[in-house]
Amino acid sequence: MSIISSVIKTGVFAVVLVCTSSLASAETPPPDAVNLEGGRVLLQKGKRLVEVDAATKKEFPTRFPTSVRRAVSTASSIGFPADRSRIIDGKEYALVVVNQSSSNNPMGYCGAGEEGRLYILQLEGNKAELPLSLPVQSCLKSVALNTDTGTKSPYLAITWSDAPTGFKIDWEHDADKGRTSQLYRFQDGTFVAVGQ
Repeated sequence: MSIISSVIKTGVFAVVLVCTSSLASAETPPPDAVNLEGGRVLLQKGKRLVEVDAATKKEFPTRFPTSVRRAVSTASSIGFPADRSRIIDGKEYALVVVNQSSSNNPMGYCGAGEEGRLYILQLEGNKAELPLSLPVQSCLKSVALNTDTGTKSPYLAITWSDAPTGFKIDWEHDADKGRTSQLYRFQDGTFVAVGQ
């Protein structure tokens, strides 16, 4: 009887251990949309970014800059670092990362890799402006956003900052700098890298 009890206890312990470790290693996903002011939501719909009314699901005809539309239409993936927009100096801003495939040859160097670019969108009425865009991850240049050793989405390495007002990017690896981060401060209608 004690042998069976011991086997059952060991089995239960093993199941608990496996469940706990799989929960611990599960990746924290990025938001699937950005909540905007006035009950609107910015999300990906096919090969487009669209604004919709959160309650009625009605789409708003928003004009995005040509460079953003072009990048989104050919994207291999899109991610939203923050689930909320930010009002800065009376204007609304949203963060979007658009990734392009690193290679046309899936069996070649970085064949499954991506080149990611952060777009900071200023949204006003039915128009979006692009005060800043910059590369944030690259298979070809060996630059990776921080994932806390694979436990969270890389997009979550890009966060809004309150003091100073702006946003921050944490990189797990940069071929030139190693592990690093960069703060971008809002200044005169755009975002400027602090310390550069």
